[in-house]
Amino acid sequence: MSGLGSIGLQHITAFAQVPGVRLVAFDPDPGRRAAAAAHPAVDRTTGEFGELLDAGPGALVIAGPDHVHPAQLRAAADRRLPLLVEKPVAATLDEARTAAAGVAATGTPALVGYVLRHRLVVQRTRAALAGGEIGEPVAVHVMLGAYGTIEAAVSRFATKEPDRLYRDYSHEWDYLRWCFGPIARAFAAARTVTSVPHVESPNCVDGLLEFASGLRATFHLDYLEPLGTRTVQVLGTGGTLLADFGRGTLEVRARAQGRDRAVRHELPEPPAGALARQAAHLVAVARGEAVPLVTLDDGVAALAAAEAVRSAATAEAWRDLPPLY
Repeated sequence: MSGLGSIGLQHITAFAQVPGVRLVAFDPDPGRRAAAAAHPAVDRTTGEFGELLDAGPGALVIAGPDHVHPAQLRAAADRRLPLLVEKPVAATLDEARTAAAGVAATGTPALVGYVLRHRLVVQRTRAALAGGEIGEPVAVHVMLGAYGTIEAAVSRFATKEPDRLYRDYSHEWDYLRWCFGPIARAFAAARTVTSVPHVESPNCVDGLLEFASGLRATFHLDYLEPLGTRTVQVLGTGGTLLADFGRGTLEVRARAQGRDRAVRHELPEPPAGALARQAAHLVAVARGEAVPLVTLDDGVAALAAAEAVRSAATAEAWRDLPPLY
């Protein structure tokens, strides 16, 4: 385990639920190492990344800051060490592409930590869409309100970092690609609301994605809404679908042969449930029993989408439109 911040400690808790797994944990910060050492699943900690690799782990989780990911990816690939890297793959898109190509050249199995793909409600949503339960999708709307992330990761947000929202919630770009295919174009507008206690810039983004299929999705992302919102609504030629990924619910309404049908799936689970499945998946990949559910190519594509949204919002092309009054 490389990196013992909030997500690293969550990974430790998740791996503790996988039978037979023992952990060696690395972080340069002594306080973080002390916190990790108190966990019963951790055999020992180290302040040297090389010492972590020399311990001969069967797999590696890279959960440190974005800028350390490329070097640690290269080091793991040099040893053909199966790995999971947290999102985003790297601090920049070019670095992510270079790192992914380097890992691919070695044939090292690599996963990216888009853990939403391991949530039951997300998997059931994708299955409903793939199974044609609402016919052909013709419109999609995504809502994300995530002020709780700021409250849960106070130390990370102590340092101001412009444009963080696009990358922090590249989860959205990943599961949208998983459900609807490649993203071709993006249009976005952003603003900063200053009436909240902790202000990110921007903290409110609205926009439109176009997929290679021609399908379009509107989206809203913010670091403002305090209760937490993560929903996807899909209108299809045969019905509608409303998924609440936060609450774990999925409602499907469809019409077939002149009859209306409504089905509600209740799939609530704590975030630790999906993390535990992701941990077990990494172990299965390392043992050669499974192939990565989320590849480095997926991670690069999600980061490319985040960059496209950021570029579109920064360009503020919508300001060139004539006012209606």
